[in-house]
Amino acid sequence: MLGRALRVACIGVLVLSAGAARAQLQIPPPRVDITGITCGGFLALAGEVRDRVLIYFNGYLDRTAKTTVWDTAIVGTRIDQVMRSCEASPTSTLLDAFKRAWSR
Repeated sequence: MLGRALRVACIGVLVLSAGAARAQLQIPPPRVDITGITCGGFLALAGEVRDRVLIYFNGYLDRTAKTTVWDTAIVGTRIDQVMRSCEASPTSTLLDAFKRAWSR
């Protein structure tokens, strides 16, 4: 029994060590000028990355409007408007699409 517990503990240490080494090797993401992101470029992003961009832009526009309440119904409607706008005009900027949706 002690041998098994020792093996499990060793494996756990190895897994944690590998995770720490991987974290140290990660390269930080590049800096991005949000005014240059086009709707087409945004729509081409993978699911999780696209979600993160939506979250960032939502926070950015809410901050510029000094909004302190997150209303999921309103945000959902605005994001739907952004998606429709981007699909209709992929050459426009994502920031413009968000500004239009947040101005309504």
